[in-house]
Order: sequence, then C-alpha cells, then structure tokens
Amino acid sequence: MRNRHSLLLGIAVSLAACGSDAGDPISATGANSPRGGGGSGSGSDGNGVEGDGDGVVTGNGSVDGSSSGGAPASPYTDFAINHVLVTGQSNSVANGGTPVLSTEQPYGNLMFDTGVMPARGSKSAPNGVPCDGAGCVKYDVPSSFVPLVEGDLFFNYGVETPASGLANEIAFLAQGHYKGKIPGLPDKHDVLVSLHGRSGNTYWCLRKNGCNYKPGYNHPFEQGMQEVESGKSLAAAAGKSYVVRAVAAIHGESDHYSYTAGVAELPLDGTDGTPGKIQTYADALVEWQHDYETSIRAITQQSQPVPLFISQISGWNDAKTSELAQHQLDAHLAAPGKVVLIGPAYAFAFASDCRHYTNVGEKHLGEMFGKVYAKVVLEGRTWEPVRPRHVTRDGAEVTVQFHVPAPPLVIDTALVAEAASYGFEYLDAAGAPKPIAKVELAGPDAVRLTLAAVPTGAGRLTYAQNQTPLTCIGTPAGARGNLRDSDATPSRSGLPLYDWAVHFDVAVP
Repeated sequence: MRNRHSLLLGIAVSLAACGSDAGDPISATGANSPRGGGGSGSGSDGNGVEGDGDGVVTGNGSVDGSSSGGAPASPYTDFAINHVLVTGQSNSVANGGTPVLSTEQPYGNLMFDTGVMPARGSKSAPNGVPCDGAGCVKYDVPSSFVPLVEGDLFFNYGVETPASGLANEIAFLAQGHYKGKIPGLPDKHDVLVSLHGRSGNTYWCLRKNGCNYKPGYNHPFEQGMQEVESGKSLAAAAGKSYVVRAVAAIHGESDHYSYTAGVAELPLDGTDGTPGKIQTYADALVEWQHDYETSIRAITQQSQPVPLFISQISGWNDAKTSELAQHQLDAHLAAPGKVVLIGPAYAFAFASDCRHYTNVGEKHLGEMFGKVYAKVVLEGRTWEPVRPRHVTRDGAEVTVQFHVPAPPLVIDTALVAEAASYGFEYLDAAGAPKPIAKVELAGPDAVRLTLAAVPTGAGRLTYAQNQTPLTCIGTPAGARGNLRDSDATPSRSGLPLYDWAVHFDVAVP
C-alpha cells in the first residue's frame, strides 16, 4: 500500500508487560529430539570456510547426518528483475518501525506502484482502506514498478519495513564488494521486494490455503502468488527477464505463545492432504518452503530454487525458553539449503513496546537477510549460521565446536549486554541448572565451559534460552548470548553484520 492508505493488521500476541519479573521457565526441545534430527548440509560458507554437512548434535557428542556431499554450490545466473517475497507477522510488516528512514532509492531496486505491502480492504469496506485487524480483503493490483522506498502506512503511520534494508544491501554488495569477482554478475543486481505478512498470524493462517477461522479475507499465501503473477507480467511487459529468488519469513512469536500456553494449532494435516503431517513448527517450515517453491515454479516456470530464509525469534517474553526457536534450528538442519536460518535476532534494536523492532532494527534485520542472500544467490554457496557442530565432555570441562562463517569466534559484551556465563547454561539429567565456573574461547571455532563440579550422567547445554519472564525482550533482560563470529561484510548503513550464535539446546554426554 502506497501512502494513500494503510494496512491495519492485528496486534501480535504478547503475554507480558514491561517491568514485571515473575514467571515460570519452560524447557526447550533438544536438538537431538526425534523432530530435530536427520538433515545433512554441506558446502562452503561465504567466507571460504568449508562446511562439513553435519546435522544435529547427539547425546554422545557425535554428529548425526554427517556427509561429505550435500547441496552443491550453484553458479550465478543473471536476471533483470530478482523478486524476493517477504512474509511473517507483525515484525515483517514493521509494526512500530517509525520514523521512516529509507525515503530515496540509491540503486535500481523496485516495488509495486501499490506499495511494498499491496493489500487493502476490510469486511465493512472491501474496496476501501485500511485493512482490519483480522486481515486484508483484497490484493491491491499494481500497474507498474516504481523505485523501492519506505513509507507504506501501517496503523495510519508510515513504517520502515525490512524491504529496503534487504534490497539495498544486496545491490550495495553486488556493485561493490562482489564487483568483478563473480562470473556472470553484471554491474548491478536489481531486486523487487513485495510483502504479504499479517500481524499476529500463526503459521496455519499464513500457509497455503490458510486457516479456517478467518473467512472472507485474502489468504496471505495467495497474495504472495498474486505478487508473483504481477511481477512476472509487469517484467514481461517491460521486456525484462524475471525470477523469484527467495522468500524471507520473519515469524514465530504467535506460535511460540501458543506452545507455552498449551493451545498450539499443531499438529495439522499437510497442505497435500496427508493426515497429521505437520507435527511441529519445524515440519511447518519445511512444508512452507516446499509450497512456496512449488507454487512459484508453477507460475514462473523457473528452474532456480526458492529457499525460505528465516530469522530465529529472540522476542518472546512469557517464559525463560522457547521451544519454537529450537524448531527453527531443527528445520534448518532437516532441509539444508531449502530452509535457511540466517541467525538470531537478539542483537537487533527492539522498541519500548517490548515486542517489536525499532525502525533501525527493521533495517538492520533486512541487511542481514541481504547479506545471506548474497552468500547464497550471488556466491552460490550454502549458508550456515554460528551453531554447534560437536559437543564433548571431559570431567567438568564441556567443549563445543561451532560452525563459524568467519572465524575467529568472539565473546562480545559491548554490542550485546553481558549475559550470565555469556548465555550458556548446563542442565543435569533432571533439568536442574548446574553452576558454570568459567566460559572461555578454545580456538577460532570452539568454546570451553568449566563446570563448578563434575556432573553425573548425561546433561544438556543451552545457549540464549535465558529470557527473564515477563520483562522486555532484547538487552539487558532478554534472551541473548555474547558469542559471535568476525564477519566483516560491509553494511551500507554502517551497522555491524556479525553472525551471532543461534539459540540452541543440545545434549552433552
């Protein structure tokens, strides 16, 4: 929607109020659970560090799914218009992302003339504006491409979505950082971005065919396909080649809250009709990517893949831990190269409403999506975030070897407020936390923890599963850790694009 109307979407679920400090922690699902295993993924990351195809860390410290094969690097193929779809809930549509920052287009990036978020209509006024809290009635059909800028109205105020940060970072890297280094990459790489998120929507309502309790609204997934139809037809009319490169999803809070409240909408039958196919949110993400890729290819007839880039939620505040954050990592492991976890969100700027990003946070998140897009699409590499590869224990010492896109690892308490034990917690077989005496780096890709006493039996190691319940998300009370890599990929806006360690829960022998 361009500035002539607004997109009114439902407010995301929030069970917490700023300043309170009560609540009960909820254990997260382990990465070696039955739903967490299996995937293999290989290749080199964007900084030349060879990936090893490892899967989930198991209870004996080994790695399931290891292989020397996996998804191969793919050479770059050029298209004039490179479409990225964005979906999700309130943070995808920048609820609270004010004031607008990106008011000019410095490259050749595009949006539809009906806006970054081309939807309109409420049930009471289907041809008018805005949408209502449950969704949007109509797709706002575009008639042309225009330069990508921010300022679409949301709740009657202009917002900074992740779209410009994403597209402008890609163009910035293509025209500078990668210029002359990638065969077939021309002097520019124009990105079309369109957004079909809905505030407060669970996966069920966002997926293909939608949910059964919001009748009369245009399904978000269907809107995404309408955006593809529009992009393809407008590109053809302009005599330009067109491809859909990826879908970016900023989602998970509503499903997180449904898990912790015991009212999860999962399991679900699959969109293909298979009874009970979607048991967890990890299954949902794998289905989501498959449905996007299959539906998009049916329209465009492209051979290029359509990965689902996801950001890991760090913005829950009703409990200490998030099962859903672990499911996002599980999906990345289960569908290598298809569901692509770009990293966690705890290093981004959160707003004072305790649930959304600021305008700078939205732009920063967009740039992180753009950086990973460049690694995958421009470089043709598979992507791995900073995540555990192997866990071993020798007496009271626990050593974790990490996937590190750009070594060495760094413990950073300047950009992210220091967390207890830098975000690590050791749990015994009964789930009780055990004191950690010391956390230190053990080389460019490893961390060593020294427990205060030698544990008995198997345990678990968690990282950034440490939200102070019923307080604001983000630092200094939010779920977070202090471990990052040393990625020096340049940011157009000057924001650091380090890769921070993902939220995780793994077994320790």
